[in-house]
Parts: sequence; C-alpha cells; structure tokens
Amino acid sequence: MSEQDKSPAAAPDHALEWARLWQTMAESSNRLVEAWSGSMAPFMLARISEKPVGFGDGNELSATIERMAQGPQLADAWDIDRKLALAVAAWIEMRQRLASYSAVASAPWTEASKRFVEAMSATGASEAPGPDWREAFAKWSEISKQELIRNQRADDFLKAQKELLQAGLQLRSRQDDVADSVAAMLGLPTRKDFDEVTRQLTELRREVRALERPMQAKGAESKGAENAE
Repeated sequence: MSEQDKSPAAAPDHALEWARLWQTMAESSNRLVEAWSGSMAPFMLARISEKPVGFGDGNELSATIERMAQGPQLADAWDIDRKLALAVAAWIEMRQRLASYSAVASAPWTEASKRFVEAMSATGASEAPGPDWREAFAKWSEISKQELIRNQRADDFLKAQKELLQAGLQLRSRQDDVADSVAAMLGLPTRKDFDEVTRQLTELRREVRALERPMQAKGAESKGAENAE
C-alpha cells in the first residue's frame, strides 16, 4: 500500500458515502410518511380522538371499523391498512370490555365498605377511644371475603370476565397479524417462523434421545460383560 492510500485524504470519500446513505434513508422515510398520510389509519385515529368517551357508549365505532376492514380485498391494496383497522377495532372492544369488567369487579368493595361501617357503628368501635385494630381488621377481612366470593359467583361477573378474556385474545390475534405483516415487509422472521423452528428443534431432540437409548443400553451391556470376565 502506497503512502497516498494511507493519507487522510481518503476520509472525505467515506463521509460522502455516509451522506448519500442518510439522504437515501431520509427519502425512504418521506415516502413512508406520505403513504401513511394517504391511508385510512389517520382517519381512524381522528375519529377516536373526536369521541374519547365513546368507549362506554357501545361498540359502534369498533363495529364500523370492523365493517370497513372486512370490505373487498384487492391484490394491489395495502393489506397492512386492513390489519391495522382490525387491530384498532379489537383495541376499542378491549377497552370497552375492560371498563365493564372494572365496574363489575369494583362493586363488592363498595358494598363491603358499607357493611364494615355499619358493623363498626353497631358495636360502638368507631366511637371507642382506643379501638382494637386487630379486631377491626378481622371484621373487614371477613366482610370483604364474603362480598368478593358473592360477586365472583354472580352471572354479571362471569359474563364480564368471559367477554374481557375473549376481547383480549382477539386483540392479541390482531396484533400478531400486524406484527407478521410488518416483519414480512422488512424481511424479518415472523412468529410463525420461530414456532416452526422451535417445533423442528423439539422433534430433533426427541430423535436424538431415541437414538441415544439403544447406544446407552449396548454400552451398559458391554461394560457388564467386561466386569463379568
């Protein structure tokens, strides 16, 4: 290598390459922003921000987005938009079911507090100069357990819990679809690919263990024969 190649004069060439690379990445980012702005995702986010209290008014917005996403599918259309719409609809449904579940789950605490105050008033513990906190805590534990058990056996609680679980599973499924689409666009392995690799690795380990058993048995027999001699 000559002295000219070792000189710092070659540094500007690398800087120019980095500048071109950053310019290319910036142009790609601008195109992605333009495509996002032209999609229906900003429309859905704007609708949600216009009606922040709509989660408790029913699933009208969620059903509307679901119908939009389930429309005709074209080969050249952005499939990611449809999956994002389904994910947003599932998220709205999840928020509504979570609010309903929270309302049902918090009901026994209100009733337990009411019963506890009545019980303490009846025994005169609230007016005592030095009430025994252990006795008060035991009474509160007894009342709260009774109310929680009664609430968890009620049909309203079981229904709210079931709907919340179903909404959570649906949201997880929609999120996995979006993640798989993004990974496929970027050329990254998806969750299905990892599941397939895990399945193949598990089967390979089983096969290896199955091949090792006869070899271990033969080794044990040979060792036993040697010891007998």
